[in-house]
Amino acid sequence: MRKSVSRYLAAAIVSTALFSNLPAPATAAKVSTEPDVPAGDMCGHVQNRAVRALIASSDDSTFSVDSIRDEPGKLTCVWSAQKTDAPEGSAPDATLTLDFYHYASVARARTELRGFGVAPHAPQSVQTDSVDDEVIQLSPGMKAARHGSDIAVVRATVPQSISQRPDWDSRFEALTLTGSGAQLLTSSEPPAPASAAPSPAVASSAWRPPEHLPPASSTMFVPIVHVMWLLAHWGFGFVAVAMLSSFLIGAVAISLRRFAILWFVPVIIVYAFLNLANGPDWVAALIYRFGSQAPATVTGTFPTNDVYNNQDVVGFHVLIRLTDGTIVETTFRSDDFNVYPPRNATRYPDSGDVFTVRYLRGYPDDFVIVRNDGSPWSNRLRCEDLAVEADQADRKTSFAQQNLAFRQAAQAAHDALQSAGCQADDRSN
Repeated sequence: MRKSVSRYLAAAIVSTALFSNLPAPATAAKVSTEPDVPAGDMCGHVQNRAVRALIASSDDSTFSVDSIRDEPGKLTCVWSAQKTDAPEGSAPDATLTLDFYHYASVARARTELRGFGVAPHAPQSVQTDSVDDEVIQLSPGMKAARHGSDIAVVRATVPQSISQRPDWDSRFEALTLTGSGAQLLTSSEPPAPASAAPSPAVASSAWRPPEHLPPASSTMFVPIVHVMWLLAHWGFGFVAVAMLSSFLIGAVAISLRRFAILWFVPVIIVYAFLNLANGPDWVAALIYRFGSQAPATVTGTFPTNDVYNNQDVVGFHVLIRLTDGTIVETTFRSDDFNVYPPRNATRYPDSGDVFTVRYLRGYPDDFVIVRNDGSPWSNRLRCEDLAVEADQADRKTSFAQQNLAFRQAAQAAHDALQSAGCQADDRSN
C-alpha cells in the first residue's frame, strides 16, 4: 500500500518536528481577547482580528489565544474559536497554531525551510516588502513561511464551511507571512468585484489535456475495474467480509458435500490481503489504462476526522469536465493515493490547480490524477522538483567551489530549469 520505509520516516520526521514540541497548557499565559492585542512578544506580528476572520464563522463565537515560549528561539501561539452556546468543556470549533522560529542566520533559516521536502516559492496571493520572502504549502491546512532568518509554521483546523471560502487560501498565506515577520504591501488599485473572479469551471476550461482514446477493450474491462476500485476503498472492511464469506462457503460446502467450491476460500482470502497491500496501485494503473481523459480542478477541501500515518486525512472537492462537456462534482481523499504514476511521497493539487484526470466512463467518481502530462499543476510540480535540485547543486558548489563535477552539475540543473520554462530565483547565500 505504498508504505515504503522512506515514507514512514518522512511522515514521522515531519509530524515530530511540527507537533512534538507543543508546550503543556499548564504553562500557557492567557492573553486578552480584544483585537490586535499581541499574543506574547513575537506573535504580536499577527493581529487577533486577522485570526478571527480566518477561523471564526461569525461574531457569535468566543475567541481566545494562548502564547507559550518553551525554548530559546521558538514561540508557540494557539488561537481557538467556539460557538457561544457550545456545552461547557466541548472542543473548539476551529483552532490555529503558529510556531515561530528564529535562527542565527538567513542561510540556516533557508536550510530549515527546505528540510520539509517541499520547494519554497514566492508569495502568490499577496505582496511583501522583501523579494526574498518564501512560502511552502505542507497540506491544505498547513503552511510555512520564511522572512529573513525567521520562520512561521501555521496549522489551521476549521470547518468545511470556512475552508471553502473564496478568499481562504489568500488569507491563510497572508497570515502565515505576517507570522514570520513579513510586511504585507497593499495594492494601490481597488479590489476587483467578486463577480470578476473566474469560477473553477471557467479556470478548468482554459486548459485542455491532449486527446486520449481508451483501448477498444475498455468497455469490457470498465465494470471489472469499477468493482476493484470499490474493493480497494473497502480496505480492512473487505478483509473482514472475505473472512466471513470463507466461513459461509466452508459451511455450505460441507453441508452440501460440494467440496470443489472450497477452492474459493483461499482465493478470496489471498485477494483480500493482496488488495489491502496493493489494491490502490492496481486500480490506479487500470484506470489510467482504460480511463477517459478530462481536465479537472480542486475547488476546496474539507476535514475527514481521520488520521493516516500520523497525518490528518484531508478531503478535496473536485470538478471534472467529462469528454461530452458535462461538469461532474466529486471528491477524493488524501489517503486514496489516486495519483499516477505513483511515488512514495504523494502530492495532491491545491485549490485552484488545474490538472488532468482519467476516469472510468460511466463511473466518473473512479478517477486518477495524472502527474506527468504537462498540465499546469504537473508543470508546477516539475518546476518545484527542478528548483530543489538546483538549490542543492548550488549549495554543493558554494561549499566546494573548486570541484568541477559540482559546478557542472549546478550548471546542468539551472539549464534544466530554464529549458522547462521555470522561474528560477537566486538562493545563494
